[in-house]
Amino acid sequence: MILATVLLNPSLATAYGNITISSMPSGATVFVDSVGTGAITPTTIESVSSGTHYILLRLAGYQNYTQSVTVYDNATSTVSATLISAPTTTTEITNGSIKVESNPSNAAVFVNTEYQGKTPLTLYNITRGTHRVLVQKIGYQDWSERITVISGSRTDVYATLQAETIDTTISTTITTATAVKTTVSRTSTAKVPTPWPSNTPAPASPVNMLVIIGAVGLGLMVIRK
Repeated sequence: MILATVLLNPSLATAYGNITISSMPSGATVFVDSVGTGAITPTTIESVSSGTHYILLRLAGYQNYTQSVTVYDNATSTVSATLISAPTTTTEITNGSIKVESNPSNAAVFVNTEYQGKTPLTLYNITRGTHRVLVQKIGYQDWSERITVISGSRTDVYATLQAETIDTTISTTITTATAVKTTVSRTSTAKVPTPWPSNTPAPASPVNMLVIIGAVGLGLMVIRK
C-alpha cells in the first residue's frame, strides 16, 4: 500500500532540494561538505539531500568563505557571499597554518566558531596567536582545544573522538507495605452468674413487737395486784 502511494505521488519520496550560490566577485570554486562540486559561482547545486550542509568557496587572491545552509524538500536555498581579499605576501609570512586530523576522520572542523571543512585538512594563513579548534561528528562527543599558531610554522592538531554514551539507568520503585491492625468486636455469650444471698438481716416483724409489748403490760398488772 505504501509503495503504491509513493509511486502515485513521487513527491512523497523526494527528500532533496537545491542550493543557489553566488559570490562577489564571481568565479569561486564551490565545495559542499568539503566535497568539490566542480562548479564555480554563480551556480545552482541540485539534488542536495535535505538537512544542514556546509558551503566552502575558494578563489585565488581571496580568503576562503564558509557558510552553513539548510536544505528543505523540494525547495531552493540561497547562499550569497562577499569574498574578502587575501592578505599580502608579507602578512602571510607573519601568519601560520594548522593541520587538523581526527579519528574517525570526516569530522567537521571549526576554528573560532567558523566552519573550515572536514578532516583531514590543512588551513593556511591563520593569524598568529591563540585559537580554539572544535571538531564535531555525529555519534561522537565534541572535541575542542586551544592551540597557538606561530608565524611561519604549522601547528598539528590530532583529535581522538569519543563515542557518545547512552544513559541506561533504570529507576526502580519499591512499594513499602503498611501493616494494618484490625480489631474485631465479638458479643459474649457467657451467662452472668447469679449472686449468692447476702448476710443482711431481715427487718423485724411487727407482730413479734406487739407480742412483746403485750407481755410486758400483763406482767405489770400482776405486780400491782
